[in-house]
Amino acid sequence: MIYRFRFLLLFIFLLPLTGNAQNYCGTTGYSSWLTWYHDNKSELALERGSDTVWLYVPMTIHFVGTDAGYGYYPKEHAFRIICDLNEQYEDAKIRYYLHPDQPFMYHANSYWYEHNWDGGSEMIQSTKLPARVNAYIVADPAGNCGYSWQDAIVMGKGCSGAGNTTWAHEAGHHLSLPHPFFGWEGNDWDFSQPAPQTVNNGILVERTDTSNCYDAADRFCDTRPDYLSDRWPCNGDQESVAIQKDPDGVSFRSDASLIMGYAQDVCSSRFTPEQIAAMRSNLQTEHSWYLQTDTPEPDIPAQAVASLIAPIDTAEVQFNDVTLQWEAVPNAQYYAVQIAIAPGFPFYIYNTVVENQTTLNITEGLPNNRLLYWRVRPFSDWDVCMDPNQVQTGIFESRNLTSTNALERSLLVNLSPNPIATGVPAQLQIISDEKLRAQLTIHDVRGRLYHSEELQLSSGQHQIEINNSEFAAGFYILSLQNEKGAIVKRFVVVE
Repeated sequence: MIYRFRFLLLFIFLLPLTGNAQNYCGTTGYSSWLTWYHDNKSELALERGSDTVWLYVPMTIHFVGTDAGYGYYPKEHAFRIICDLNEQYEDAKIRYYLHPDQPFMYHANSYWYEHNWDGGSEMIQSTKLPARVNAYIVADPAGNCGYSWQDAIVMGKGCSGAGNTTWAHEAGHHLSLPHPFFGWEGNDWDFSQPAPQTVNNGILVERTDTSNCYDAADRFCDTRPDYLSDRWPCNGDQESVAIQKDPDGVSFRSDASLIMGYAQDVCSSRFTPEQIAAMRSNLQTEHSWYLQTDTPEPDIPAQAVASLIAPIDTAEVQFNDVTLQWEAVPNAQYYAVQIAIAPGFPFYIYNTVVENQTTLNITEGLPNNRLLYWRVRPFSDWDVCMDPNQVQTGIFESRNLTSTNALERSLLVNLSPNPIATGVPAQLQIISDEKLRAQLTIHDVRGRLYHSEELQLSSGQHQIEINNSEFAAGFYILSLQNEKGAIVKRFVVVE
């Protein structure tokens, strides 16, 4: 059979955004390819052959930010997204990887960053690359968590966290799958009553006895009836809490395990065999132009660790000129470098991804006089899943080694906000390495004293409130000094 299908997946009803409400998925409708598939699936099954062959699918991740270049989704999280996708598609024997030609793209465009349907269409048509899945990460994808449209996937940053199934859901749409509740989108029905025979201008409502399962709703018989088109929780049996009634009045609960349904993320985890067969056929026909059937690249060796060279063992380094160095990992292309103030890395004070390099110089963004922890995780276009426990942690102390002012070596001082609004207290944050005394003074630019007090500082963190209610608008100089030296901060008070 010769495949000549180039159907656009017409999934979306182009509805205007209203208010600030966010829908889970903006994808609706039924693809022309899937109708063709159901008419030819017996012949396709014979031609497709073994379903044990892995299918490899390249992706380009498009990071979209504001006109000023802010708001981009962190690159290191993209590896986790694809790793999660591969886990969720493992039963389908479909593996996603980053396209070696432009794996990532960045677009500074506020109109796309928070877009309506016109903005989404312009974004996709202006930047979509051939022979791959194009996936966009924006702040607001037309009021939805995500959607699949114009042969691309568009996802919201807020719905791209760990444990989220929205990416797998939209990738399923990309490969032709409709919702199991197809036809019920936006339908408000009293589920204490039997369902109608049809919904949404003639779409058959699926019965529980499977008598019309290949003609109704999503037209798959191994996805049970489902009429729930809003996000819903599941019970302990992986079923909906809500009870529905089919057109014959038979009560049932929806299957919460289906990724293509609207059950909450903690409930959904799988595709059915019929859904898998359809997605694989879609890859081998409609999307065969970017399909890979051979392993594109070698894996990073199992148990591989980026061995840290320097700084380690609490070495002292210049806080604004830190050079991190580690050993190369075989087959790795990217290294995610993370620095934290606690060994468990509860949050990062520095986080970046470098490509094809094993050193990184950092000249800003690190605090002075702190014990800091750092680690490196290797990735490649092909191998995006790394064991979080397979990592080495280095420790170093940040110091101002070039300073002749001994007080600067003992204290880390920050004043915020700056400028300061009249009547709004400022916060002076001090981190001290030792117990000491210091004199705090505030003068205006003419040298007039506005505030003076002696501080008794212990080792650790301190926060001091600066009341500026009697300060006129203008420039001021804050000074901390003792026998070791002085630290000066300048700030502005505005009306």
